[in-house]
Amino acid sequence: MNNLDIIDIIESGEKFLDDGKIDEAHKRFLEALNLVPEDPQMHNRLGMFEMSQDNPSKAEKYYQKACELAPEVSRYHMRLGDSLQRLNRYEDAIQSYSRSLELEPKNAPAWNNRGFANFNIDRWNEALRCYDESMRSDPTYAVAWYNYGYTLQLSGRLNESKDFYQKAVELDPTDKIAWNNLANVHYNQGQYERSIEIYKESIKLDSEYVIAVNNIGNALDHLHRYKESIPYHERAIELDSTFHYAWMAKGRALTKLDRPEEGLEFIETSIELDSDDPDYYEALARCYVELNHLDKARSVLNQGLALDGQHVPCWVALGDVNTHNGNHVQSLQCYDEAVRAQDLLSRNRMRDLDWIEKGRILHEAGVVHEGLRQYNNAISVASSTSRPYFRMAKVLINDDRHEEAKEIVKKGLAVDPESISGYSLLIQALSDSEIEADIDSLMLKVQESDNLKSLLGSKLVNISPSKALELLGEENIEDIMNKIVCFRKLNKNKEALSLAKYAIDINPYDVNLWLAAGWNAYDLEEYNDAGNFFESALGCNISCADALFGKGLVMKMAGKDYSYYQRALAEIDSELII
Repeated sequence: MNNLDIIDIIESGEKFLDDGKIDEAHKRFLEALNLVPEDPQMHNRLGMFEMSQDNPSKAEKYYQKACELAPEVSRYHMRLGDSLQRLNRYEDAIQSYSRSLELEPKNAPAWNNRGFANFNIDRWNEALRCYDESMRSDPTYAVAWYNYGYTLQLSGRLNESKDFYQKAVELDPTDKIAWNNLANVHYNQGQYERSIEIYKESIKLDSEYVIAVNNIGNALDHLHRYKESIPYHERAIELDSTFHYAWMAKGRALTKLDRPEEGLEFIETSIELDSDDPDYYEALARCYVELNHLDKARSVLNQGLALDGQHVPCWVALGDVNTHNGNHVQSLQCYDEAVRAQDLLSRNRMRDLDWIEKGRILHEAGVVHEGLRQYNNAISVASSTSRPYFRMAKVLINDDRHEEAKEIVKKGLAVDPESISGYSLLIQALSDSEIEADIDSLMLKVQESDNLKSLLGSKLVNISPSKALELLGEENIEDIMNKIVCFRKLNKNKEALSLAKYAIDINPYDVNLWLAAGWNAYDLEEYNDAGNFFESALGCNISCADALFGKGLVMKMAGKDYSYYQRALAEIDSELII
């Protein structure tokens, strides 16, 4: 039999493989090997076949034979390393990659794969060095850029990892996983809206990429947009009914929407699917707390801690349960356990969370000074991340210590200059005069975030109502109310009244919306309508002094009985006396 016949056999095997006829393909490749048993290429081909069928142990034997027959061929040693790595024999794999690189020093895939083997045995610095060599050998090799970014991400070096992921997707814009991980970095930095945009790039490539679908839901959860998040968690469950994290995430979102009874069902399902994850017990406990079943919450948390006695979130949640019971001493003991547990984790992990939570519980217990000291501890162990700065600033703002908060926020923004959370806190900390002095730059800064636009818009209502109108939307009642105030300040009562009516259609049980409609109608001298609006406000709250006053004022002007007016004045006077 000549070489052409062998080629025909191989090609027929490849066709069988393409058609999904695995057994027939395998028979053809073995037939070819039997004809040329000393041909390293055939051993290499069969190794590739076995790897494609997820049989690394069989592939190893073929690759090993190919290396024996042709020890001078770099790619055979690299592929042998690949099979060994799939078998978790990382040291052996590194040796094979090293042999491949001796023969071909500029082999970018071999450098990358050697780096990944080192990564898998926690030699992360060596892994980074190998990835760097891979990128030097071939700057267009996207996989190495991705792996470098991934290692940096796990090391907590988020800003650096972002650059490498960005390069990876530029080199290979079809890599859905790289897009997802780039989004993850933005997510971990609190840039949730930006992360959503990037997750959607991943989904464009694969609409059924369940991880990215659910991650959009997670980001929306962090933005407190739970109604929007739930469809994404539901879609993830639809794509993969065994995706236990999506069940938990939907349950948690329902709990946040004050629907803990429904949330309970989904979180319990997540535990049925994966009973070994203490995170799910922590989520279930949070649900029980909302239902005021504190004993059940405690029991569930103990189950989680039985699975992992060093599980920080369970200790934190147990501290919260004790706080609900007023047991501040016990809650602090739980946070001490959380801190000790966190200290046992890898140095590559962030260790600020427990200090933050301990600071929070101390603050809630009224020990403000000690609480702030714990926030400083968080900063000392994780100064390269913005989270402890922003959490500390939030506490300072709540205590009306705005000048201190402002300085802390600025330090956090120096670490993470794109943080939406950071700019949200900065806007809250700035005085009206400071906002007015820097109004134009602030307006530019908030354009990428609806939440920031809403926040700055609310601050500008009394400073510059016209600029506030540029920022405020009509997606939520709070923004609508602020817009109504702005219109009224600008003497645009018709616009204010129209917007109030629109809002009433959305929520007819909000007394403030009826009042807004009433006073704007009054200013337009539409007294009959004004009276009806005030009457509807009284339907929402029979003792609302503002509604009584408005109704009485309309009646007085019409020359009718205005006892409403007098009743309101009496209630106001009574409040003043108190």
